Amino acid sequence: MVAHASTPADPEPAPPAALDCLTCGACCFQRPGTILVSEGDLVRWKRAGQRDILAQLEPGYFGQMAFAMGPNGACVHHGTDAEPHACRIYDARSDTCRDFEAGSWQCLEFRRDRGIDPPLPGARGARHG
Repeated sequence: MVAHASTPADPEPAPPAALDCLTCGACCFQRPGTILVSEGDLVRWKRAGQRDILAQLEPGYFGQMAFAMGPNGACVHHGTDAEPHACRIYDARSDTCRDFEAGSWQCLEFRRDRGIDPPLPGARGARHG
């Protein structure tokens, strides 16, 4: 009989109610060119005359446009005077942002990357007890 090393199971996604986006904002802190906007977003913003949003785009990956990043490494629309992790263009936000799910594997990964949640056991940089 051959013993197989056990591997940690993929983490269960956290229930969205357990995560409050207004206390996090981890998904807004990304590399330049990675928070992509769709062609539909561009059309919607042009039709609505939202030149302020269009002016704050930059070339992104895969030939698409993306939200520009501010000097703090977050999307230029991240944070308001009332809420440091609120979106300034929430009602007009991109499809990428609308489709992003709190508690998804990607959300949890971004939270770990920002140091909000601890690394997974066995992950590089994880502390061993």
